[in-house]
Amino acid sequence: KRTGPDLARIGGKYTDDWHRAHFANPRAVVPSSIMPGYPWLAERTANADGDIRQKLLTLQMLGHPYDEETIETAEASLAGLTELDALIAYIQVLGTAGPGEGE
Repeated sequence: KRTGPDLARIGGKYTDDWHRAHFANPRAVVPSSIMPGYPWLAERTANADGDIRQKLLTLQMLGHPYDEETIETAEASLAGLTELDALIAYIQVLGTAGPGEGE
């Protein structure tokens, strides 16, 4: 049984700032929310847990549209980002791919 909302098509529905506020203190945004807060995500540095270049090359081989420049600059693009930034980026693409575009 699912406890929370269906996130399959949540991408783009809310702004990044809405998500930031919601993850910090869900009830400040949605008073009836039963979701716990995750304020520490904004403090923890994002990382790829290893070789992000190899991970993206593997995803590219499986049909994801990563170009060579994106792959080569991936590790540097994480500089200064938090786990919350990464989570919001992921949420913002849920349900946005068209048929045959990796969904």
